[in-house]
Amino acid sequence: EMLTPRRRYLILAALVLATTLYTTTILVVSVILPDMQGSLSAAPDQIAWVMTFNIVATAVATPMTGWLNATFGRRNVMLLSMTGFTLATMMCGLVYSLGPLVLFRIIQGLAGAPLVPLAQAVILDVFPLNERSRATAIFGIGVVIGPVIGPPLGGYVAELYDWHASFLVLVPMGVLAVLALWVYLPDGGRERHVRLDWTGFLTLVVAMI
Repeated sequence: EMLTPRRRYLILAALVLATTLYTTTILVVSVILPDMQGSLSAAPDQIAWVMTFNIVATAVATPMTGWLNATFGRRNVMLLSMTGFTLATMMCGLVYSLGPLVLFRIIQGLAGAPLVPLAQAVILDVFPLNERSRATAIFGIGVVIGPVIGPPLGGYVAELYDWHASFLVLVPMGVLAVLALWVYLPDGGRERHVRLDWTGFLTLVVAMI
């Protein structure tokens, strides 16, 4: 499929938005843990699960990205990942007990893990060689800025409202990212006879847990 320059940069904008939101949520809880601990009546080691299990889920799911892409296609995987991530983020802002919050943080990490590596693959695929360095640099800004703005954004919103709002404020942007990916992202990436090393994957899961 031939893509116009405008379409390429609209795809890039959608990818930057999606990955920035994902990287933002990794550290958004770092400054609101005390608020969450008091609200949920959790011990210090218990409230740490909210961040720890999200990172573990991301580490576990990331190696599956190549297999998911080859099996289902990058468009389907990106849309499903961004949709699942947005729904999990919304649910994180709606729950009022520790168990469901940790569960939805795990789902958030699992769903969002393919976004960054797949976005990089899409950029290399849709941009011609002479434009890849510029596109990769623009994309890199989004990946880097997410963890930078996450803590101050979470703290500021929590100060104005409460910690639930620190998650809910990201949901509209997540919906916008899903719509942008659905409209502009072309399909591709499928490969036959690509298998996942389930033994190695399950070993990794056990080691991470």
